[in-house]
Amino acid sequence: MTAFNKKDFIVMALGNIIGSGIFLASSLVIGVAGIWAPFAYLFGGLVMMMEVSFIIEMTIANPVSGSFKAHAQEVFGEWWGFMIGWMFWVSGVLGMAGEVTACAIFLRLWLPSVPLWVCSLLFALGITLLNFNDVKGLSKIELGLAITKVATLVIFVIMGFTVIAGISIGDANTEFMPFQSLLQAPLEGFSGMLGAMLLILFAYTGTGIIGIAAVETEKPEKTVPPAAKFITISVTLLYTLSAFLIISLLPLDLLDETISPFVQLFTIFKIPYAGDLVNFILLTAGVSALNSQVYSSSRMLFSLAKENQAPQIAKYQNSKGVPIAAVTISGVVLLCGAILSYYLPDKIFIYTVSASGFLALINWMSVSATHYYYRKKILAKSPEKLKYKAPFYPYLSWICFFIIFVSILSTPLYPDQLPGLYSGLLLMLLISIAYLIRNLWINKKDR
Repeated sequence: MTAFNKKDFIVMALGNIIGSGIFLASSLVIGVAGIWAPFAYLFGGLVMMMEVSFIIEMTIANPVSGSFKAHAQEVFGEWWGFMIGWMFWVSGVLGMAGEVTACAIFLRLWLPSVPLWVCSLLFALGITLLNFNDVKGLSKIELGLAITKVATLVIFVIMGFTVIAGISIGDANTEFMPFQSLLQAPLEGFSGMLGAMLLILFAYTGTGIIGIAAVETEKPEKTVPPAAKFITISVTLLYTLSAFLIISLLPLDLLDETISPFVQLFTIFKIPYAGDLVNFILLTAGVSALNSQVYSSSRMLFSLAKENQAPQIAKYQNSKGVPIAAVTISGVVLLCGAILSYYLPDKIFIYTVSASGFLALINWMSVSATHYYYRKKILAKSPEKLKYKAPFYPYLSWICFFIIFVSILSTPLYPDQLPGLYSGLLLMLLISIAYLIRNLWINKKDR
């Protein structure tokens, strides 16, 4: 099977992380957190860095299919491994539903008469077919998409600070009054920041691909740590600075949760055809994130099937090593999510994002706890395998665990997230029931 090199790894990771969590959901975050939004993105980025360091340490020590799912199963037993694997897959599919909805929203700027569900269906079909490529083919496709959206954020940051420096661009003006009020009343609106943390961390949850892709990467002990450092620092800076500039340059009363603030601001900059151009760029960004999420979700489903924790058909690979059955199954469920947008066109994005974010955060909590025990296990049995160490062990593992726990508890501060939270809890219950039914069936067959 063809392996990723360092460039491929960075491209796939950036493709999976950068998406609607910043390009569309940033308007939701700013609507809830207000002037605290940049600090929320910075804080979320720091949490992401912790999680990534845990995943890298465990994956390099034991580069197995399923990555952190396999490590959690090794520490906490088969039930939790089953839970983590399926929660990751369901979270990925819900995240894909959020991305496909975002793509449809961007497309409808040009085709307002076409129903949201039709646009979602077209993207879901196209991206599933695209993922029948092998990893090299995927990375080539992803390269152009990832460069486009990273370049968009970089250009946006440069233009934003140009305006702040006093150089006029279109009708853009700086609006520093909100930040002045923060200095006068530093705790005002802090609850909004807590309420937005689920959305914030959703913007970073694509980092699970780092563990999944590391297994398919050349010399992961040398390639993955520096690549992951570049990825996490770049994403955190771009997200934080973008949120700061949106608040500084876009009057909050013009903020529209159904339109990307990037489209609004590039239009204010009065760049010729800016609205259409940026909307196209955001559309490619959504397609890029969607493409990478199909990759990571299908690989997790493939890993589950290899351990008899998913339908055995999902183990089927073609001659290029692509788990096409797992890709197809993930694509079919994604199509169902697209059809759901027919019934909930106004709320589908926030519902899928919050449900996906909740399940992803449970996975992050599991990674933190697993890391604490896995390090002990490796040191006791095979210390030579510990070629990369996450810093500040063991304190960082539990600090990260409790930060995520508090973020989940703060969900009710933004009531629109509650249906997603309830859906996430229900899905956890259903996965547990599925595990019990599976075990009863296996025991019955063995008698």
